[in-house]
Amino acid sequence: MKKFFRASIVLIVLLLATVYLSGFYFFAYHFFPKTTINGKDFGFTRRSDLYENYKSYYDNYNLKLIKKDGSLKINPKDIDYVDTLDQGQFVDQNPFYWFLYILVPRDESLQARINYNEDKLEEIIDKNFVNIDNLIEPEDAQIVYEKDKYKIKKEVEGNKVNIKKLKEEIIKSFKSADKKLKLEEKDLYIKPYILSDDKRLNSILEQKNKLNGFKITYDFKDRQEVLEKDELVSLYVDNGEGLLVPDPVKAEDYIRMLASKYDTFKGERVFNATDIGPVTVRGGIYGWSTDILKSTEELIKALENTEDVTLTPSYRLEAVDRGLNDLGNSYVEIDLGRQHMWLYKDSKLVVDTPIVSGNPSQGNGTPTGTGKIWSRERDRYLTGDGWRSFVGYWLPFNWSGCGIHDSSWRSDYGKDIYLTNGSHGCVNTPPNLMSVFYNNTFHGMPVVVYDSNSK
Repeated sequence: MKKFFRASIVLIVLLLATVYLSGFYFFAYHFFPKTTINGKDFGFTRRSDLYENYKSYYDNYNLKLIKKDGSLKINPKDIDYVDTLDQGQFVDQNPFYWFLYILVPRDESLQARINYNEDKLEEIIDKNFVNIDNLIEPEDAQIVYEKDKYKIKKEVEGNKVNIKKLKEEIIKSFKSADKKLKLEEKDLYIKPYILSDDKRLNSILEQKNKLNGFKITYDFKDRQEVLEKDELVSLYVDNGEGLLVPDPVKAEDYIRMLASKYDTFKGERVFNATDIGPVTVRGGIYGWSTDILKSTEELIKALENTEDVTLTPSYRLEAVDRGLNDLGNSYVEIDLGRQHMWLYKDSKLVVDTPIVSGNPSQGNGTPTGTGKIWSRERDRYLTGDGWRSFVGYWLPFNWSGCGIHDSSWRSDYGKDIYLTNGSHGCVNTPPNLMSVFYNNTFHGMPVVVYDSNSK
């Protein structure tokens, strides 16, 4: 039994020695398993063939790019890729300890020269990732307004690639001879910045739906402008800390919109002329003119209060009536073509008289437009270049010096007198009518001047 045991021990020792020596001999000329050089697997290859094997490593190599919607193979020849080791290098390896090193991965780095054609790589990328019909841009999650309510529209992942990073990863994969490059794993797709679960986005959503519950009504007597829902909420802006506050610029834009829609100052009117019917009258100093700054401040305050409210704009200039017909039913009507003037008070005709207006042949024609009586004066002198006239009544109606007054120096009115012997622009009125005329007018009364000959 002892002899058998001794013989077994000797046999085992011899066997181990044979295995060890065989391994020693083999690994004296071959690389250890799990040996990579510059990322490439050279395990069990002959050490003396390092340069030749390294040079031919890419002969049958392809890199497979795995996309969201398919795959693509790139061969080193497609981009003239060349990876060459610098001469005179070697990998130090001690075969005496081969039995230990075969279990340990070894990643060696040697100096190498890498060259490739950037234009060819760019062309491949453009063809397969840029100039494609199914390119989908990534989109952030966003708040949308549908069916009178705000909700979050989910982000769009898309399939747009970060081209710069893709180029880097392709070359990196070539260097390490990786067989596959999964674009999603390498985070090469451009992602949306804001996702649907974003806390700030959801906070804004909640605020918008609360703001969606009140309205601001602007009253224009026979018309109303209701600011509510998405139009109202759009006047708020994120203050940078996730809180919606009124935007002064947007609020002012809204007031300017109201002004352009409802202001009548210097505007155009369709006027129902006596015995003629509708005539268009443009310009003049009469009408409503919104005070943009003050009205904006009032709107911002209402937006801050977030309660239902009815407002009227603040005005720099006001007319007699806020309705669609802002002239009301008391006004002065002057027709230069017929050289006639009418005074209506509370819809009743009070004065009906011929007049003499400005002389157009001398550049003194009375301007057309809708003016207003902005001063009511008695017993004063009117002066001009080389002339001075006393009048008992003076009612200016525009800002160029024209007004309605008595004219004691005239005995005849109407007809075509104004074409040869007209005034300096004022409306000359028979003196015997001026007292009645004056007593039935008021400060701010509209004065509509038109020329029926130009209708």
